[in-house]
Order: sequence, then C-alpha cells, then structure tokens
Amino acid sequence: MQHIFVFLASCFCGLAFGASNPTSVQIGGLFPRGADQEYSAFRLGIFQHNSHELRLTPHVDNLEVANSFAITNAFCSQFSRGVYAIFGFYDKKSVNTLTSFCGTLHVSFITPSFPADGLHQFVIQMRPDLKGALLSLIEYYQWDKFAYLYDSDRGLSVLQAVLDAAAENKWQVTAINVGNIKDERKDEAYRSLFQDLENKKERQVILDCERDKVNDIMEQVTSDTVSGFMVFLIS
Repeated sequence: MQHIFVFLASCFCGLAFGASNPTSVQIGGLFPRGADQEYSAFRLGIFQHNSHELRLTPHVDNLEVANSFAITNAFCSQFSRGVYAIFGFYDKKSVNTLTSFCGTLHVSFITPSFPADGLHQFVIQMRPDLKGALLSLIEYYQWDKFAYLYDSDRGLSVLQAVLDAAAENKWQVTAINVGNIKDERKDEAYRSLFQDLENKKERQVILDCERDKVNDIMEQVTSDTVSGFMVFLIS
C-alpha cells in the first residue's frame, strides 16, 4: 500500500507544484481508530516522499468513519487548511456524505475502502471492483450451489451482484455474515458453521472477507474438526 501511496502522492505533488510552485503540499488523512497498519503505510509513504525537495505536510484525523457528522467536521477542517487531496477510509453510512463533499469542493479522495457504487469523479479507488471477476469465475467453474461468506460492506455489495446473477442463472446461494463472530468464540463458531455446511453438503464456498478473518477461517477448515472436502474461492 505504501508504494501506491508514494506514486499517487507524487502525482498530486507534481500538479500542485506546476500550479503554484509551493515548497510543501498539504494533504489530509481520515483513518478509522484501530487502522494501525494502514496508518503506518500512510506515514511511511510520507517519510519516503519527504526525502525529495517538495515535502508533504499531513493533516490526519482518527475518527469513527461510520459517523457522517464526524466525517463532515474532519473534512471541512482539513479543507480549511488547504489540502490538495485526502487519503483515507469511508463506511456505507458516510460514503454519500464524503463523495458529495469531494464533488462540490473538488478535493480528491484516495481510498482502499470497498469501491462505491456509481462513478465519482474525485474518488480514486485503490481496491479494484471484483464483482465482474468473481461472477466470471463462478460461471467458469459452473458453480450452481455454493455458500457465500462475507464480513464487510464490500462483501455485502458484491453479494448483491451475486444474488442478482443467481436469480438469472438459477443458482442456489447460502449467504452467511461472519462479521459479527467474536474473537473469543471464533473457533467454536466456525466449527459449528462448517459442520452445518457439511451436513447440508455445501462443498463449494466463497470467502469474501478481510485477510485476518480469512486466516481464521482457513485455520479452522484445515484442522481435524472439519473432515469434509470443500472447494474455496477467496475474493
């Protein structure tokens, strides 16, 4: 992620330098509390780029990205400081607020969050939209009965596309939200979940989850507690 950040930051710095020849460029950051890995990548990108003559000056807010009021306050505060672009995250509850501000104020927003539906001129997605690729794989392998495990807003968005295709192609889809499974009970919960899938002869499973949850699930699947043979597509 830090390499992508440095590339994008360099592009914005080039535009800003050509426009007004500043010695530093103001950029913003909106990060959810607890996003330590992403924030570290952001800071590393800043550090690497600031070895050049043109320096980046970050203005960062750590906040609840699902809170539209908090997003509004942070966005307006950063805009008042003259940021050229903002790196960060959004939630399905705040995405419309954020994209509206970006379009109105012409501030670019660079994000690794799930791709928002529709076209947004000032939003740059670091994460590709996987709907088309996933549907093509399902059709290629001729899956007509499978379980779909998801844990985030992005997973829910892709699920809707899968369900629409299922209605057209007469697929049987069992959708399961694993996002609410608590860490302290995850082994028991996954054991029960896959035992239930095994009893229903659900042998084909799509995992549309964040990396940590995929690791937890695959550890449980490869243990002795899940004896049946299953095929996985990991989105």
